[in-house]
Formats: sequence, structure tokens, C-alpha cells
Amino acid sequence: MKKVMLPIALVLLIATSPAWGKKNPPHALSLPYVVNLNGAQVPAGSYELTWEIQGSSARATLWKEGRFVATAPGAWVKNGVKYDEDAVLVLLNSEGSRSLVEIRIGGTARAIVFDPTGNTVHYSATKR
Repeated sequence: MKKVMLPIALVLLIATSPAWGKKNPPHALSLPYVVNLNGAQVPAGSYELTWEIQGSSARATLWKEGRFVATAPGAWVKNGVKYDEDAVLVLLNSEGSRSLVEIRIGGTARAIVFDPTGNTVHYSATKR
């Protein structure tokens, strides 16, 4: 009977675990421009940022007054410098629009990096 219970318990544990890894508490984020994020146009303003980490992958979500605005997959990247405050890196596209390409997390040496084309970004420390 114990041999049957172990696989059932393992299946229940896997089924109830979150699809993503570590969730982080909401974080205030200010966008100085209208930006594109994963195909969504996000107006300039103050937002609440949440992000989830799974290995080197990240999923960032922006909220405004408790309402969902946009989400995007990215890469959880370690940088050589600890950021004093939050910062965003914005790409000016050829037609004049702006794409959010990086969110630097204040108090850490980490950033969430997005592909402005909407593709998932993958980074590897391995030289090729």
C-alpha cells in the first residue's frame, strides 16, 4: 500500500506546484514614455511590477491600480553592477515608437531583459 501512496503523493505535489518559480513582491515602476511590451502599448505612468523567476527565465507583469496591463517573458540576467534604483532601458524604433527592452531592479545586480520583437530572450554564460 505504501508503494502506491508515494506515486500518488508525488503527482499531487507536482500538480499543485506553480508553473513558475519564485514570485517577487510588487515593486513600483515608472515608465517615462509610451512603450511597446510584448505587443501591447503601455502608456507612460506609474505601475506596479511583479515578476516571477524560473532559472534564467523571467516573466514580468505590469499592473495599474490593481488591474492587469501587460506581461512579457524575458531573461533574468545578472549584471556586474548593483543598481541603486530602478531603471528602464527603452529602444527607440525606426518609426518613432519605443520598446521596453530592460527593467533594472534597484538594490540588486539583476535585470529583466526583453526582446523588442516579442521573442523570448535566452542568455547563456557559455561561450560559443
